[in-house]
Amino acid sequence: MPKKLSVPRKNTNINSVAISDNLIHLRDGDVVLYKRENSDKWQARYKLKNKWHRISTKERNADYAGKVACEEYDRARFLDDEDIVITSKKFGAVAKVVAEGLQAQLDGGKGKVVYQTYISVINKYLIPFFKNYNINGIDYEALVKFDEWREEEMGKKPRASTITNHNTALNRVLEYAVDMGYMSRTHIPSLKNDGSKSKPRPAFSKSEYKSLTSFMATWCKKGHMQRTKDMRELLRDYVLILANTGMRHGTEALNLKWKNIQWITTDGERFLEITVDGKTGKRELIARHNTQDYLERLQLRNPAISKLSFDGLLKKRVDDYVFKLRDGTTSNHLNGTFRHLMRDSGLNKNGENKTLYSLRHTYAHLSLLEGEMDVYELSKQMGTSVPMIEKYYGHITPAHIARKVAGKRMGKRKVG
Repeated sequence: MPKKLSVPRKNTNINSVAISDNLIHLRDGDVVLYKRENSDKWQARYKLKNKWHRISTKERNADYAGKVACEEYDRARFLDDEDIVITSKKFGAVAKVVAEGLQAQLDGGKGKVVYQTYISVINKYLIPFFKNYNINGIDYEALVKFDEWREEEMGKKPRASTITNHNTALNRVLEYAVDMGYMSRTHIPSLKNDGSKSKPRPAFSKSEYKSLTSFMATWCKKGHMQRTKDMRELLRDYVLILANTGMRHGTEALNLKWKNIQWITTDGERFLEITVDGKTGKRELIARHNTQDYLERLQLRNPAISKLSFDGLLKKRVDDYVFKLRDGTTSNHLNGTFRHLMRDSGLNKNGENKTLYSLRHTYAHLSLLEGEMDVYELSKQMGTSVPMIEKYYGHITPAHIARKVAGKRMGKRKVG
């Protein structure tokens, strides 16, 4: 909270002009006393930078009321000269407006996917902790307390990438407060990031991936209820397509529609090109050839398009979701089904909890290991930066790709 400042008092009776019994002008009209109807106490307003501010003097006597009003006016002028905000707002109210603004942009199709992360951060962490703070009262001490509280809420030290998202969301609230005049830019606290270093993301090894695909073939047919079987067969194709395209689980994959898939021809060979729209905007990626088999299974389970040839389906540019259950609905519960898959297959080892995101990391890991792409090609395919690829997959050493590095032997090996 800003400290209360001692402001020199001035002569409060300068240029006092009684306009009527209920209206008095002071300080050349910059301070005005007035009474509301059915009230015997004086209210006041004063002008600062062409903006009127209102206060209650709580005084019945005009002289006392004038003194209170002029002292408040002098204090406001002093604070303004020192670039200190005169009035502020509670953090919770400001943050709520910012979150609603981000959601409105998303609903209008103009927002970025990452806005959903900021909204979640604001509602889950920032508002619960800071809601009763004045927006201009968030200082170093408050941030230290927030760090301690957040770590306790999470049950662990957050990753640096997580703190970056939190800092960005907090800055959005503070910048909005500055724009609205609730705080001064000079009072925006410096946000630090001492989160834990990112670790190589869990991925399936080549042998684990083979075990997974083999296990799913029979696992997806089991289940006490038909809904369970339907979810498992959908998950199977979802997993296989993620692992063979590198697209992101969630927004990119679950929002994929048949109209976003097409054949392209390069050097006389056909390839499946998929347009996805997610975290980094729209991009085109090329699917591995066997992705067609998994897409055809999904097509055959959808009665509305099952009678079309696969080529005919792509030519029609059907505006329907790819990942649908047999009853025609989509599902947001594939994460839970995947956890059951990991439990039943026993593929979560050494404390590594693999998730659906692990399929994207598996795609990157195996692409580099098999020498299919270099980091520059992979960054284009996956819609991420080269530094990010190197950061998370830099553990792949020349020994891992020895065959590609060594190249083909030219001529007969010389001895001696």
